[in-house]
Amino acid sequence: MIKKIILTSLVASACLYSTANAANTLEEAFKNGKVKGEIKAYYFQEDYDSTSRSSLTHFGGLLSYETDSLNGITAGGTFQVSSATDLHGVNKFVSDEDASGSVLSEAFITYTRDNTSLKAGRQFIGTPLLAGSGSRMVRQSFQGYTVTNSDIPDTSLMVSYVDRFQKRTDEDGDIGKFTRSFNTNGVLDAVTLEDGAYSIYLENKSITDLTLEVQYVDAVDIFATTYLNAKYELGTDANLYVVGQYMGTNYDEYENGDFFAARVGGSYKDFNFKLSASSNPSDGNIESGLGYGADYALTASEINGGYYAYLKDAKAYQIGVGTKIFSANIDLLHSEYDLKNAKDNSETDLMLSYNISKDLNFNILQAYFDGGDKNYETRAKLTYKF
Repeated sequence: MIKKIILTSLVASACLYSTANAANTLEEAFKNGKVKGEIKAYYFQEDYDSTSRSSLTHFGGLLSYETDSLNGITAGGTFQVSSATDLHGVNKFVSDEDASGSVLSEAFITYTRDNTSLKAGRQFIGTPLLAGSGSRMVRQSFQGYTVTNSDIPDTSLMVSYVDRFQKRTDEDGDIGKFTRSFNTNGVLDAVTLEDGAYSIYLENKSITDLTLEVQYVDAVDIFATTYLNAKYELGTDANLYVVGQYMGTNYDEYENGDFFAARVGGSYKDFNFKLSASSNPSDGNIESGLGYGADYALTASEINGGYYAYLKDAKAYQIGVGTKIFSANIDLLHSEYDLKNAKDNSETDLMLSYNISKDLNFNILQAYFDGGDKNYETRAKLTYKF
């Protein structure tokens, strides 16, 4: 697939070269391209009843480049590197953080005309049901095609087809390669898609203060999930808002699931709050999409995400408060999961984010658990963007 994309890029470049009348026009497309990147240092620590404490230090980053537009065509790519070091205790990071090596996570060509863009190749995607997670050193990526359009006023439309997925690791100490195996956030955890997945996503803001999101993803021959989300901003001094959410999954081989959630939240000066509740009253579980970033449940916690809330017969409750002290953002999130088919679970997350400078950020997350084998988890991240 990538060979075809590269060939297409070369052919397109050749066509541009021959029609631009001057070689320096194509040269300027590359000369005026944009470079950006990140340098990252992470420290992860986890404590379990069964295996005691484990920790890992991690260094890496990414480098991205995209050409300037020439006759509506741009090309670009992103290269990720990772070096996991200083492992202590039992390796609990095999599938999510223990990765050393490099990978070309993005290699794409984009054609834009008027309000429509076609992007083909390896690419980062971030929609509610189709999204690669960037919470670890290595960001997940997809290979396929996306078409976006904004012809309808106050509306954006995105249609996607993906047939390969790059995981965080290969579970053998290296970065994940592009394969037909896709991560999910539900009980399946990973699915092999021989025929890929199709998605359509729509966002509409035509009604004042109301944002509507609708998405459908079909992981061919495995499951299909529908996502509906509506957020209404009340416009008060406290910036109050309410959110309603629905997800429904139809499995090819299992019972279907339905998930309902609601939230009320707001902010005043340097303080913010949110109260959320959800329920899955059905006989089936929920798969919230493809990629660990596809986890938009209103009762999702920072570490476990919405996994427990998606389980059949599950009820979840969450409260979050936050403030800004000097230049640091501090947030506290507590989630309770009432599970009829498993032991009840809870997670408390304390997060601090501090911008040392415009481009340098320090972030720390301390999570505590009750109801499972894990006792706590610490994530400390130092990131420099350029």
